[in-house]
Amino acid sequence: MDNPDSLFAKVFKGRYFRNSTPLDPIRSYSPSYGWQSIVSARPLVCKGLIKRVGSGSSISVWYDPWISDSCPRPAICKGINYYPHLTVNQLINSQTSTWNRPLLQQFFESEEITRITGITVATGYKPDTWGWFYTTTGRYTVKSGYTVLQELSDEGTLPVFGPDTRRLQAQSWKVKCTTKLQHFLWQIITGCLSVGARLCSRGMRVDPLCVRCGMGDETINHMLFECPPARQAWALSPIPTPPQFFPTGALYSNMAHLFWNLPDNDDMLMYPWLLWFIWKARNYKVFSNDDQNPQEVMESAITESRAWVAAQTVADGVSNSISINSGHVPPGEWCQIDGAWKVTDSRAGLGWYNFDPDSGSVLMGSSNLRRGLSPLQTELEALVWAMQSMLVHNKRRMNFQTDSAQLVKMVSKPAEWPAFAILLEEVEHCRGMFQAFSLTYIPRTKNTRADKLARSARAQPHDVYYINSVPPIPLPGPV
Repeated sequence: MDNPDSLFAKVFKGRYFRNSTPLDPIRSYSPSYGWQSIVSARPLVCKGLIKRVGSGSSISVWYDPWISDSCPRPAICKGINYYPHLTVNQLINSQTSTWNRPLLQQFFESEEITRITGITVATGYKPDTWGWFYTTTGRYTVKSGYTVLQELSDEGTLPVFGPDTRRLQAQSWKVKCTTKLQHFLWQIITGCLSVGARLCSRGMRVDPLCVRCGMGDETINHMLFECPPARQAWALSPIPTPPQFFPTGALYSNMAHLFWNLPDNDDMLMYPWLLWFIWKARNYKVFSNDDQNPQEVMESAITESRAWVAAQTVADGVSNSISINSGHVPPGEWCQIDGAWKVTDSRAGLGWYNFDPDSGSVLMGSSNLRRGLSPLQTELEALVWAMQSMLVHNKRRMNFQTDSAQLVKMVSKPAEWPAFAILLEEVEHCRGMFQAFSLTYIPRTKNTRADKLARSARAQPHDVYYINSVPPIPLPGPV
């Protein structure tokens, strides 16, 4: 859908949906495994798709999901709908590339108008596209798809009374360790480790006894917590092992103890590595008949955990700022920008503060506009306005500064943020007219002047458009 001209899309279109779209419920004969997988995921994908407005000519106002709410949906008419075939482009003033307010007031309630006018309108023709609603970028991710699937599964189900492992599963991804170990913790909780008892439960003819001690069936809990070599490793480690509390014969109780009941100090961070090296010691025994000493297992876990913790510490003097640059920008030439957005306000505020160190001149801007769909959209609109203002004043070598790290990321990789495609295209257009351009992240405490200009404009009940060297309100001094 994103790349209809790709070879993959053309092959599948020719075979399965020649005269329709992949979202239509088409019956296929002798479908491939790939197409069956796409069809099985179609109900989930349809729940999270939203139509991104370009020209609006292909979007039905009353039938396509183009309104951003708690979930994507069609627009809701405030009265009897006499125009069932109305398309979004008919709600846009083509001469000004703005929403037709009188027409919106004819069809929609005020809350719906606020949602509609928050959508950016393209200047000139731009095709309408499909996007994923449940991520900030507008791109589908497995994590967001899983979240939507969980919500769909929970609809209409009775509440669960008794043990529920979902909280444990969620916590496994929050533990401070490597991603590989987070996945390993999740495998422990979900039973996805190939120990003897698990293999037997899946119909495989293997000996279920523990290969390290032979004293009982090799369950996940036995292998990690009850097997004598594992118990010795836990006893030698910094992790407290109070009798009858930890370790126990219940896997979920043991994992809950590690997640939430350990003392709050850095030595406790090593338990994911200890679990991992106990698992590795078991595998050495199975595949190489090599018995690993519990002391060595514990020491390896401590060494690896400390190395990882040290790698997460930013060295003194190393800057964590992110920036993008085009051409050489004078060190002191800068323009700080900010956007002010509040869900309870009908307007958003934009502010920028420019300083030229060579001449000592100051220029600043403060403006408001209809509230956008998100704070990030307002930050991007503030950047566009600041760039346009600098070009109007013939300032073509500029270092823009923002306290939004996401804004820097989206401008550096616009293709990864399709939800903001129209505004990002405007940024690229303006950027091409600068002789030198950079966008740098700065702490919020150093962006107080642009922030105050934006907030003051947002608070005004009337339209504000102010550009001057004299501040419209008292501003804080340099930080």
